Amino acid sequence: MNKIIKSIIKYLFFSLFLISIKIIPKSLMSLESQENLSVQKDFVQDEEQFNDTSDLISNIDEFINLPDGGTPWDVFGETGMNEYTFEDKEGYEWTGVRPEFSSEIKLLENKKILVQGYMFPLDLSDKQKTFLLLPFPISCPYHVHASSNLIIEVHAKKPVNYSYEAINLSGKLELVPDDDLYNIFFRLKEAKVVLN
Repeated sequence: MNKIIKSIIKYLFFSLFLISIKIIPKSLMSLESQENLSVQKDFVQDEEQFNDTSDLISNIDEFINLPDGGTPWDVFGETGMNEYTFEDKEGYEWTGVRPEFSSEIKLLENKKILVQGYMFPLDLSDKQKTFLLLPFPISCPYHVHASSNLIIEVHAKKPVNYSYEAINLSGKLELVPDDDLYNIFFRLKEAKVVLN
C-alpha cells in the first residue's frame, strides 16, 4: 500500500476511535444525533448505577493472570474521571474526561512497572510500536470497550508482535493529567515484553 492510503486508513481508524470514546464535536452532529446522544447519555447514567467501573474491575481476574510484582488494574481503575467540555480552535465544542489520580497511582509515576493486558493495535502492521493496553480482550476492532481509567497507551522500545493473548509489559509509567485529544490517562514509555 502506498503512503497516502496508509495515512487515510490510519486517519479513519483514529476517527472511529475518537467516536467510540465519545469525543465528537457536537457542532458536527445533526440535531437528531445530538438529541439521540442526550437520550443515550440519560440511559447510560441510569444504567451506570448497575454497571460502574468497579463492576468492570471485579471481572478483570477472569482475564488477567497478574505476574509477581505486577501492578493490578484496580490501581488504575481507582482513578476518577471528571467530564468537561471545551472549544477547539475552529469553534467546535468537545466533551472529554480528565483524570483525578489516586494517591496510590501517583506513587507509581515515572517508576518502572510491570502490567499484563491485551493489545488494541494502532499501527497498520503485525508489529506494534504504539498501541493501547486493556485488561480485557478486544471484542471489536473499532471500539475500545473500556473507560479511560482502564486504558494504557503503550510506546514500545522495539516493535511488539501483535497478540490476541494477554502479554506482560514493563516500562516507565507516565500519568497524563490533560489529554484533550484522546483522553488518555496513562502512558507506558520504553515498554518491552516480559516473558513468564
